[in-house]
Amino acid sequence: MESHLCPQCNEVMDEGSLTASDQIGYVSKKQTGMIRTVTKISRARACPNCGYVEIFLDPKELRSRIS
Repeated sequence: MESHLCPQCNEVMDEGSLTASDQIGYVSKKQTGMIRTVTKISRARACPNCGYVEIFLDPKELRSRIS
């Protein structure tokens, strides 16, 4: 597995995912209509040194919701 360095402190980041009892995701303000669909957060990275967090979603899924 490829390691990624933290953009804040240059420490190797830990790979993982977000978890919650409810669905965690992203809703674009570009979505129109009354029903807005959540794009699931698919993976995440966290720095064990400074606490910086990155989250990622599927860009194809997001584009399909806002086009």
